[in-house]
Amino acid sequence: MDIKIRAFLALLLLIKSTIGSAARPMMTDDARIVESKACQLETWYKDTKQVKEFWAYPACNIGTNAEVTIGGSYERMNGDTYFANETYQIKSLIRTLEESPLAFGVTLGNGRDPKRINKKIVQDWYLNVPISYQYSELLVLHTNIGVTQLTDEQRQQMNWGFSTEYKYSNKIELITEVFNQSSKYAYFQFGLRYWIEKDRVQIDTTYGNRFNHLGEDQNISIGLRLISLPFLP
Repeated sequence: MDIKIRAFLALLLLIKSTIGSAARPMMTDDARIVESKACQLETWYKDTKQVKEFWAYPACNIGTNAEVTIGGSYERMNGDTYFANETYQIKSLIRTLEESPLAFGVTLGNGRDPKRINKKIVQDWYLNVPISYQYSELLVLHTNIGVTQLTDEQRQQMNWGFSTEYKYSNKIELITEVFNQSSKYAYFQFGLRYWIEKDRVQIDTTYGNRFNHLGEDQNISIGLRLISLPFLP
């Protein structure tokens, strides 16, 4: 098949996609996954005072209820660019928002940081229970609680998060959240999502910071999300 035709078909596949999970740009896990046999790509740029981060998170629902994510990031600091993070994750839902206003599932993952200790790869296993509640047609609440095994510190750290999604219009969603992802500190962020093509192509932006230390860990991010039609065998 001609390369131009293949590229055109691939573009159509993305543009005619259906709604999937509401992850990016939230850190709080939610009880949603992409449609069976479909995929999505979440990419974003995050700018902090110390580091500039470039992330890519492709994910596919390889069955009817098993969303697999494999992604990572490049970081730029002090003029150097390097591969900084890897994530391998699988999520499955026990109850969906289509079945009930209250949905929940289980997420199991492995995070790797090649640079954390003397340039040795460190693996942290984590387990989360995401819960989502459809409060109204305009408002969805998300929370999750879980645990991470911090390998280098040989201890377990609780993960938690709470976030809200408010449908401001057909194209704009407002988000807020507070969370702690295997850290000693709690963080917050807020922002918005904008659907370029409703339920198909989305851009977003956020501002985040750390509680009690405003300014030290502030960051901004911009992202792009694409979702495909079912196409996997």
